[in-house]
Amino acid sequence: MMLIRYLRDAALFLPCYLLLDWVSYIHPLGAFNITPWNPQPGLAIVWMLLGGLAYAPVVFAAIVVADALIRHIAPFSGTTIVAALTLTIGYAALAVALRKLVRPFPTLDTIRRLTFFVAVVIGGTAAIAACFVGVLDAAGALESGSALSGWLRFWVGDAVGVLVTAPLLLVAANPEGRRGLRAFARRGETYLQIALVAATLSLIFAAGDPSHHFYLLFLPLIWIAIRSGMAGAIIAIAIVQIGVVLGIHDRPLQTLPIIELQALVAALTLTALYLGVTVEERARATEGLKQSLRLAAAGEMAGAIAHEVNQPLTALANYGRSVQMLVAAGRSGEVAGVVERMLGEAQRASEVVRRLRDFFRQGTTKLEQVPVSVLIEAARGIARQAGDTPLTIAIEPDLPDLLVDKLQIELVLRNLVTNALEAVAAADARGRRGEIAISAERHDARHLRIVVSDNGPGIGATAAERVFEPFVSGKPSGMGLGLAISRAIAEAHGGTLDAHAASRGEFHLVLPFHAHG
Repeated sequence: MMLIRYLRDAALFLPCYLLLDWVSYIHPLGAFNITPWNPQPGLAIVWMLLGGLAYAPVVFAAIVVADALIRHIAPFSGTTIVAALTLTIGYAALAVALRKLVRPFPTLDTIRRLTFFVAVVIGGTAAIAACFVGVLDAAGALESGSALSGWLRFWVGDAVGVLVTAPLLLVAANPEGRRGLRAFARRGETYLQIALVAATLSLIFAAGDPSHHFYLLFLPLIWIAIRSGMAGAIIAIAIVQIGVVLGIHDRPLQTLPIIELQALVAALTLTALYLGVTVEERARATEGLKQSLRLAAAGEMAGAIAHEVNQPLTALANYGRSVQMLVAAGRSGEVAGVVERMLGEAQRASEVVRRLRDFFRQGTTKLEQVPVSVLIEAARGIARQAGDTPLTIAIEPDLPDLLVDKLQIELVLRNLVTNALEAVAAADARGRRGEIAISAERHDARHLRIVVSDNGPGIGATAAERVFEPFVSGKPSGMGLGLAISRAIAEAHGGTLDAHAASRGEFHLVLPFHAHG
């Protein structure tokens, strides 16, 4: 069974290798495979990378057959055999070196992996080219004095061929990579991008020396890589390389600086690959952060619900004891009224849970007209529950009502007051009496400003903005999400939440007034 699979894979690999060798056999230097672009090594390396070194004999046979059919070289000459063996060993060594990418599947999904891949390919192909050209030069198969130029051309041809071909093959061999390629193919924008690349290539070669205007290709390549990540980048560079080969195919060699042109292709390839993998790394990091925020928001929601539901649950417990006392006293007629109040408290608890859940899941708010004094009183209650820290309240008279989601804004105030209490705990530890102040005043004609301050260590200018970043916390056990979520709530209301750099802690919460009429 394994032999049948081996023969089947060999039967698939051999014609693919010969096809790539045939289409890229242009402007050769000497009789052997020294051409400006060699994509077939990329196929051989990836094939041995995925299948193992057991396929090395098939690679050797493919090289010998290609020399015989495409370059019309005697297949059993000593030079042919040694040259083919040199290439096979070199490509197998590259496959072994790249085995570090197989964890659990060979992918170029991070900058670190891509850099390792590029370094191995560039260094490895340089060494392979030196050995191969050395064999040919020793056998007298090269013109006198052409060894250095032959090495440079073979190195650049192999390096560019592998850098262009191998990433595409690795992505195509990976189920997740294939999904990315299909998504890229389904986008209507993709065909506009490909058309732009083709038009730019036509313009470059129509203008004479293509190396003079090659920089124009960076614009569509950057657009594609930013929009489509690695999948778009590898397709785009493959199209560019094919276009370059077609462009130089029928042109006289002396009119084209081929090495310079391929060096530009290499620079373009590396730019597109690094940009594509950077875009994908950033997308994964963003998605990971969103997931972490969702989990942390669930924890924050649990804390908020526990706090907000505590009061109606306490009331329910008190009403339940009242019912027991009324029943024991034989005053059954009064039970119905108490049960009605119990149902009201249960409904209130349910509403608290639902509205906090809706915000944390969907960001929705239920705006209502709320007096400023109600919110400030809620903040006072939070501070009192936490201890006996002196609290100063100052409310500007005749303030209009607010248009806010009461439960959500109480959550913000709870976070601010809790932070203030933790800050003054540090002041108490230094022998200074901690104090908290809450004030409410007009910010402008349409907004209220609530200031929560304390006489703790204060906030530095650099930290004033960073405290709102997720996972930035000055508390040993803190997750750094309370202020991030609080700012999100404030902004969802059309307001703001800012920290002021000062010698004392000070947060400003700005909220909209209720618009009358």
